[in-house]
Amino acid sequence: MGSLLLFGSSLCFSLSLLALFIAFILADIYENGYSATVCAGIFIGLNYFWGGFAWLSIFTWASVGSYLFAGFLFSLIRTYFKGKEFKESRESYSRGTEEKELKTGYDSYGNSKESFDLKGNVFRWWFLFPISALTWIFGHLFVDLWNLVYSKVEKMYQFLFYGVNKEVKK
Repeated sequence: MGSLLLFGSSLCFSLSLLALFIAFILADIYENGYSATVCAGIFIGLNYFWGGFAWLSIFTWASVGSYLFAGFLFSLIRTYFKGKEFKESRESYSRGTEEKELKTGYDSYGNSKESFDLKGNVFRWWFLFPISALTWIFGHLFVDLWNLVYSKVEKMYQFLFYGVNKEVKK
């Protein structure tokens, strides 16, 4: 099979793998699948020409098929929840406004449903699904956890912020 070396060093391989992982996370956060593809190509090219790992041995029909099938399922789930995110933001925005004034909702990144590049995001969710799943689950999990914790201590911080003798504002 071969050893995990790059330029004759396992440290170089580990650092390049870490850089690839960070590049994948940033590509997912900034919703840019093209940059993830370029980074993966550079990583594979470096390791093909100057590495000691036989990459083609890990790409079997079963492993590639399983990866693509799992990515396809994740892209379906992620598309459903993205649509739900637009719907929920639309409903929360439309409270207090007339429906005819409202054209669409917006997601957490400020994208409107009409301008959202579903095709590009579906392929990014499909082919980069392990990273997309991690950033989606942990990103939302940490935000929800922070909101829960802050809701429990909000009055104390408002009291400190507005002062002891001031009325707490809502």
